[in-house]
Amino acid sequence: MSETVYWIWLSGCLDGEVGQLHCLLENYETPYDIFRAEEGEFKMLNLDKRVISSLSCKDMRNAYAINDYCALHKIGIVTYDSEYYPKRLRNIPDPPPVLYFRGTFPNFNDNLSISVVGTRKMSEYGKRMAYKISYELASANVIVVSGMALGIDAIASCGAIMGGGRTVAVLGGGVDVIYPPEHARLYEKIIENGAVISEYAPMTEPKAQNFPRRNRIISGLSAGTLVVEGDMRSGALITADKAKSQGKAVFTVPRSIGDVNSEGTNRLIQDGAVVVMEVDDILDEYEFYYGKKLNHLALGVAKSHSEPNEDAIRSMGISYRKNTFAGENGDGSMRTQTSVENSLKPRNIPKVKETKAMPSTESEKQRNKPEKKGMSTEEELSMLTEQEKSIFGSMPDDRAIGVDELMRLGFGCSDIMGTMAMLEIKGLVSSLPGGLYIKN
Repeated sequence: MSETVYWIWLSGCLDGEVGQLHCLLENYETPYDIFRAEEGEFKMLNLDKRVISSLSCKDMRNAYAINDYCALHKIGIVTYDSEYYPKRLRNIPDPPPVLYFRGTFPNFNDNLSISVVGTRKMSEYGKRMAYKISYELASANVIVVSGMALGIDAIASCGAIMGGGRTVAVLGGGVDVIYPPEHARLYEKIIENGAVISEYAPMTEPKAQNFPRRNRIISGLSAGTLVVEGDMRSGALITADKAKSQGKAVFTVPRSIGDVNSEGTNRLIQDGAVVVMEVDDILDEYEFYYGKKLNHLALGVAKSHSEPNEDAIRSMGISYRKNTFAGENGDGSMRTQTSVENSLKPRNIPKVKETKAMPSTESEKQRNKPEKKGMSTEEELSMLTEQEKSIFGSMPDDRAIGVDELMRLGFGCSDIMGTMAMLEIKGLVSSLPGGLYIKN
């Protein structure tokens, strides 16, 4: 049996209590060893009672279902013991046992990565600084990490993409659930130019409590965290606090006193955050460690092209300026289609050669579904298991249905995921974005 399945099982057992992973790995070499252990052994460790109860349950069906679903839907899996697992993340107090991803998993271990975060209610100043700094960081071969949220996060990813570099979005739900839905186009662009990553299993719907928890991963993947702007209640400050507790540097952009979006950043300055006037204020902190990996030549050229590209921002569905629309010049005249298309092309900069190939879901060959043998629907249904018949029969004929709705009908999550994978293989249903399924 693949070791990956045991990591998935362990991740499910530790759901919400991943801080106890280090304790387990200090006493057991592999997740398979943990799987084989008895309840009495766990009681001798300093573990939460709920975790002990989960670890004592040896039901692997959900782990198998998740593993099969990922294989079917081109979702990559990086486990804690993988050579690709980020060392920075492995060393935080509560690392996730499993990372699911779509796109190309970046080489965090050999490259500098900086997280850029901020408020959802960004100002024009915040938008400009987030785009400009992210654009220049990406041009210098820095991996830009964010959360794909509305506002600063999305602008940071857009800037990194247009700067010709790599960007990563850490999600608060499954990597196959686009949230917020407005960022569907940005989601695809991030996958093309980096990866979307999550500790949550596929089809997991984003919940409010997931986002503060995922912030430790945003900061954990990064050598430092830049907070562009945010008030005292901004989630970006949670990320900054996580970075500080992880021993990472915190950077911030100065703002005028009295502005709501300056409250959080000014507090960070009081607490010792590094003030960023230009991108070099960040890079200078890491020159000694990553000097050979930084593309200073490309950065020098990028500085004259790093102002926000409104065409790109609109095309990715991020934000729209009032009374203007894509393709319009400042004087109200229309730009040609060619000029708009050219403005949407990311910079083509010489890439620093990677030391090793990284796993990618984009480079894998599309797995072909088995061809139908001309059977009728009645014949196909007669060959289903009772559980497959029950779930398939509960699906409406005229619309898609989500996992949550099926769970409300009394089906278990693991049963749904495993059954849907089989129904899709048999050609009876199709999966849609957002964890939805529809009959064929």
